[in-house]
Amino acid sequence: MNFNSKEGTAGITALLVIAIVIAVNFLVGGLGLGNFRLDLTQDKLYTLNKGTRTILERLNPDKPVTIRYYVTTEDRVMPPMLKSYANTVQDMLLEFQKAAPDKLILEKLIPNPNTEDEDRAREDDLQGMSVNRDDNIYLGLAIQSAAQKEVLPFLNPNEETSLEYNVARAIQKVSKTTKTVVGVMSSMPIMGSPMYPFQRQQGQNPWILIQQLRMDYEVRDIPMSSDKIDSDISTLLVIHPADITEATEYAIDQYLLKGGKVIALVDPQSLVAQRVYSNQPNPMTGQPGGMINPSSDLANLFKAWGVSYNKTMVVADVNYRGMAQGGENPVELQLPREALNSEDRITSNLQSLRMLMAGSFSIDKKDGIEATTLISSSEASEMIDTTEAEKLIREKMTSFNPSGRRQIMAVRLSGKFKTAFPGGRPKGPAGSAETGGAQEDATAPQAEVSATKEVQVTKAGDKLPSEEKKEEFNISDGTIKESVSNEGMVVLFSDVDMMYDALCAQQDPMTGGLVAINSNLPLMLNTVEVLSGGGELLEIRSRASTQRPFTKMDELREKVEKDFRPKLQALQAKLDETAQKMGPLRVKNGQLADPRQVKELNELMETQSVIKRQVREIKKAQNKDIDFTQSMITLMNFLVVPLLVVCVGLALAIRRRIATAAV
Repeated sequence: MNFNSKEGTAGITALLVIAIVIAVNFLVGGLGLGNFRLDLTQDKLYTLNKGTRTILERLNPDKPVTIRYYVTTEDRVMPPMLKSYANTVQDMLLEFQKAAPDKLILEKLIPNPNTEDEDRAREDDLQGMSVNRDDNIYLGLAIQSAAQKEVLPFLNPNEETSLEYNVARAIQKVSKTTKTVVGVMSSMPIMGSPMYPFQRQQGQNPWILIQQLRMDYEVRDIPMSSDKIDSDISTLLVIHPADITEATEYAIDQYLLKGGKVIALVDPQSLVAQRVYSNQPNPMTGQPGGMINPSSDLANLFKAWGVSYNKTMVVADVNYRGMAQGGENPVELQLPREALNSEDRITSNLQSLRMLMAGSFSIDKKDGIEATTLISSSEASEMIDTTEAEKLIREKMTSFNPSGRRQIMAVRLSGKFKTAFPGGRPKGPAGSAETGGAQEDATAPQAEVSATKEVQVTKAGDKLPSEEKKEEFNISDGTIKESVSNEGMVVLFSDVDMMYDALCAQQDPMTGGLVAINSNLPLMLNTVEVLSGGGELLEIRSRASTQRPFTKMDELREKVEKDFRPKLQALQAKLDETAQKMGPLRVKNGQLADPRQVKELNELMETQSVIKRQVREIKKAQNKDIDFTQSMITLMNFLVVPLLVVCVGLALAIRRRIATAAV
């Protein structure tokens, strides 16, 4: 080639351009310099969420957060799938750093086998995955600010949609000095149980909900017999308050009126309480314990809040029915996005829920209280009693009378609440003055003085009007009659089983841990977060995945099958008709009584063979069309961009040649 000619110059220029492109691609893509990207994805998969940016903006520049990113890079041990995912993680971390350059420090360490970085990974409590017997691979984060440190021991590709959420949550946690307190009250041992020493039986782990809450909050166990809720508890989570006493309802009532937030899950028929926890061993003796009532209610509180709830009735929905014991069941609900409130912060980003034998709420308007429906059934639903609902677990529904209206299965109440106990603290041993009730300690001496004065007045023979007695009684025992502000909030759910591990999570084959299988767990985490004053993590929790289904291919395949379906259905009908005619001609021993029947059967068998041959030919043609469609799409994916580049190059070359010729 003559390098002084125009062709030689063009060739050298092309080679230089290619070399520059490769170098820039290595610097920007491989080393992450600049990390400029244009996000054209539908769900903005590569753009940090608004909630994440808010968390980063709130970081204190005097206490920067350091992210140590550990990733094994040695090809000999690192699987290609994890290597690809590691690049996705790095890209996201670079976006974090770009959003808070003065508040966030990103360090990349390469803990290849037998290196100092591998020792550092172990010191940071990262979880190595064993490969080749003697080697470990690492893909995890250690996030630290001052003495606070959070570790994401292994970043599972199966949890890609949670990546941004997990990183943002860890940053938020290390930047805080104190944890918000969440109280949990339940008639079931959802907090876990210890090992039974006398029987050498394994204890039970806390529900995954409790495990998740403990990652972000201080979770405090509140006994069902409590007559006082501590004021430092930000949100009270009441799960299946079976056989709750009036004294405990009174404690919840006063806690709410003093500014606390309440989340309550009740159930007309909790199968978890009935089948999992009833007759559980006593922790001390290991002997069977008592039964847990499968039905739960907050009768006094619901009445005061304007909520009607029948604890003997269950929602049956034929549109949203799910699968149970191998068949569709209208009380095993699989709720799609259409069943969720798309405009409320708690439910707007959720995908689907699973509820089992859920109840229903009706709302009676109360002054000062606003009700917002969060979850509802379809209009093809009706209320059935719990006995009939249990039968549907084993049997198919024979009759159904849809109500034509949506049943409310989750509702948020907000505003100014009034006490459910206008007469003061309930009487009885559990609610007597000796127990302390829900009043603050500072009010106790005052209450004793008032009570003494009231007794003296009565003994003196002074007859007080009933109104005055009631008022004096209210003041004397410290009962608060209405909310201290207009910001009271209660969220109610009509199903408890939805938060049981088996209905909201499954074991991950890679790590062995539990991962969410639907939106049940995110729903409750969202609710706690909103009521506890957070909210930045809500939108991040349900990010879309970069692994998107090839819906266009499915649509094209369906179109092809639709064209062939009428022919196949017609042939299948003929085949069934032929088989029916052949049936009476056969006898048990395989012989036919009449020669005419032999001839008729042979003709039918020949017809059957012809029809089957036609079906095979049609299916071959159908598969041929599908394969052709797939091949064309694949070819276009491979060739469109290169062809576009070639066309642009040719256009530029022609333009340059025309310009040169003109000169």
